[in-house]
Amino acid sequence: MNVNGKHFRAINWPGGVNGQLQWIDQTKLPHHFAIKESRDAEVVARAIECMEVRGAPAIGAMAAFGLALAFITDQNRFESYWLTRFSQTRPTAVNLFHACDTMRVCAEGGATEQMMLDMACHYADTEVKRCKVMGEHLAQVLAVGERRILTHCNAGWLATVDWGTALSGIYHLARAGESPSVLADETRPRLQGAKLTAWELSQENIPCSIQVDSAAAWMMAQGEVDVIVVGADRIAANGDVANKIGTYMLALAAREHGIPFYVAAPESSFDLYCISGKDIPIEIRDEDEVLRVQGMNNHGDLGKIDITAHGIVAHNPAFDVTPNHLITSIICETGLWKP
Repeated sequence: MNVNGKHFRAINWPGGVNGQLQWIDQTKLPHHFAIKESRDAEVVARAIECMEVRGAPAIGAMAAFGLALAFITDQNRFESYWLTRFSQTRPTAVNLFHACDTMRVCAEGGATEQMMLDMACHYADTEVKRCKVMGEHLAQVLAVGERRILTHCNAGWLATVDWGTALSGIYHLARAGESPSVLADETRPRLQGAKLTAWELSQENIPCSIQVDSAAAWMMAQGEVDVIVVGADRIAANGDVANKIGTYMLALAAREHGIPFYVAAPESSFDLYCISGKDIPIEIRDEDEVLRVQGMNNHGDLGKIDITAHGIVAHNPAFDVTPNHLITSIICETGLWKP
């Protein structure tokens, strides 16, 4: 997608077997557009853990490249250490485990270094293709003309290498000459909606307004929301969906106000071995994310400030589960899916 009119991918491998992995550091956005690069597998794993790269499909692609680098630079420990290292970086997004399995099978098949790198590139390219086709399906569901769309967290190209999930349909609408506008929940505590979604949409000149998470139900009650679209980190076999914390309450409010609630996710986010949402592991992140907030001061410096009194503790579940009966439909690259 576009940054100042130039095409970028959130994760990119520009060179051959001796090249370096490049990724956009999402923790610096929207204030600084910074691209990091490395061929150190441990650096790549930490980039997932600290959310320099986040979003389920992007995490999977990042892990695929990280494991390719591990195979190239430390092949003797690929199976005994690196597969476990990457599978433990984030517990909720099932795409991560799909990527680890893909790279494990490739390695077990007698792969060369180039073959492992080619597989990682193929994995990332496949996710991009899925998101593009998914957006075409989603655009048809969202209808035409002026459409007021509410979304939560960031389900755009930053989260998926390119195109996005929930935002992919919005991008397709805009490029078809329609006039979508977006209400982006700020998405506490890490503010992915305010920092990332709004930034992405501004780069595409799509109207977007940020709102506090707790304003969503009231905006629905005022008739200011036509449809809700979110992404997913894991979808159970019965259609329960794990997504960023706050998604469940959106679905409840949408049901009360008769507003369609769609989930957009590639098939790599489906976990058919997970029977229901009760079986999905929910990541509990550091309380510092709740107690402190990052921003830019008047001198252009990024920093964190405390927003609570000293000694206050916090609970920080990163995801919640929306039961399938609250979801109008799940949209993936093959179309509309129901459990």
